[in-house]
Amino acid sequence: MVDVAEFTREDRTLAHQLAVQEGLYDVLRAALAAAGADPGGCVIEDRGDGALILVPPSVSKSELADKLPDRLAAELRRYNATHDPAAQFKLRVGLHAGDIRRNEHGWVGNAVVLACRILDAEEAKAELRGSGQLVAFIASAYFYDEVIAQDPASAPESYRRIDVSVKSYEGHAWLRLHGGGWAPSAVAVPDEDLLVRDLFPGDDLKVLQSLLSGVETARLPMIVSRATHSAIPVPRFRSVWDAFLHLADVNAGPDGIPPALEFLALLAADLGDDNAAELAAWVAQKIHNLRRTGEQRERQAVRIPLPAEPRLYLMIMIELDAIDDSQCVLSWWRQDDPLEWPPLRGGVCELAVDELEQRIDDVIVEAEGAWSDQAISVALEFVVPRPLLQIPIMSWRKEHRSGYPKPLVYDYPLALRSLERMRSAHWHRLWRMRWDSAADDNMSLRRIHPYGSGETKENPIDAVLSETTWVGLVMDEPPSAHPDPSAGPDALTAALRSGVPLIVWHPRATAEDLRELVGHLLNGGDIGGVPGRHREAHLAATDHDLVRDLVVLLDDPHRKIVPGGSLSPTSSGGAK
Repeated sequence: MVDVAEFTREDRTLAHQLAVQEGLYDVLRAALAAAGADPGGCVIEDRGDGALILVPPSVSKSELADKLPDRLAAELRRYNATHDPAAQFKLRVGLHAGDIRRNEHGWVGNAVVLACRILDAEEAKAELRGSGQLVAFIASAYFYDEVIAQDPASAPESYRRIDVSVKSYEGHAWLRLHGGGWAPSAVAVPDEDLLVRDLFPGDDLKVLQSLLSGVETARLPMIVSRATHSAIPVPRFRSVWDAFLHLADVNAGPDGIPPALEFLALLAADLGDDNAAELAAWVAQKIHNLRRTGEQRERQAVRIPLPAEPRLYLMIMIELDAIDDSQCVLSWWRQDDPLEWPPLRGGVCELAVDELEQRIDDVIVEAEGAWSDQAISVALEFVVPRPLLQIPIMSWRKEHRSGYPKPLVYDYPLALRSLERMRSAHWHRLWRMRWDSAADDNMSLRRIHPYGSGETKENPIDAVLSETTWVGLVMDEPPSAHPDPSAGPDALTAALRSGVPLIVWHPRATAEDLRELVGHLLNGGDIGGVPGRHREAHLAATDHDLVRDLVVLLDDPHRKIVPGGSLSPTSSGGAK
């Protein structure tokens, strides 16, 4: 049994708790694998702020008792070194062995109960809390006598006997505190000289401070994110110098280049002035002193330049409840660096379908707070199931709590996307081929199939769309929420599985009207610009213009997300 010590302490926000929970599983998987217990062969059952871990009998208990303490402490140190103080944590680990059984509700048995009881020993909690150690190992009397005491490699002398009185259990266990030398307060209130004296000593630091004094960039959050490979939560910095000091305490990656130096190199490339040239030369000398010139060249060779007109995406996914279609699950993915994809999932919640607009408003407002230091355009994309393709996203509004909400389309290009296609990997090859062929050509009506016109109405739609010319489909009527297979070919399904990325329909427009509307959307531009042109047409329209009710589904295969992906450690989105 594993439990995060003081999981609900006052300085932990929901975002910190999410980071701890994600970090816990990363730490456990890495430590178990290094200790010889393949996580894939173990059962890991979530317990909120902890976990029940069932290790199969094929794994040596002596080897586990020997290796797990060091491996777990090492992984915890690695995690804590790259996270904010409130997202750092210690662990209590209960060790026991015995027979258990599984039923439809989970795993049961006296062994599970005993492991839970010793994990909650008050003496172990108090000693870990008052120590500089990372992990409290609490072995049952049986496990200590039969495993740890029998093998000197398990360091039995490092354990001491403690009394345990929890609920109806009265007995004793053996406690070992491990992983010393950890001091979260040193991270919480950093001493600037301590942080940088090894890497940037003496006059070097003064020169660097003069180079960074007064330097400003609107891309600071993006540069910090790229320097750390999005591996740590990025707080809001007051200046470039503050960002540098923060990164100076972050460990180097496998290639040995400290994130602080990578940050300075990226900053110099972004500034592009005389000051930047001096900064770049300073960084090059420092990299040379560290004997990492070859590794730096490798990084530069694969580094993608920051785009001249970058764009961030907020991906919003809606999944209907399998039993009650008035209920749904809402997930979202917030991109903070236009060159990093996919982003981590920002949050997930359950709600009624008719509450979507209000809850999505909250998600957007939260995202805007995170983007407040960036001067960069943003687009919203909604990944929805077929029954919800008629949701009126073009008329949805934001900032309802202000009492004066405004339409989303005033601030963002909006794109509607298919959940069914996102989930169906066997459709993705054709989808990518169609998209890439459209990207290589200025879009025109000759590549948009007018399904429903007289000469093609009787043709089976799958056969029609097998011709690779088509990258778009104009439907003669809105798609049904639940197609009837007995009613004949379904145009939307055929388009999705044929890889057609652009699908358009209208509730009442004639074929000629639709042709004109779609022609304006294409207008000789690339397919990726369709949402922007749709927004422009919508903003220019009067109340009765047909374009206001035009539905445009556009799927870019280069921006795929996976339902149920990892949660972002920086998110405050809640799980219900």
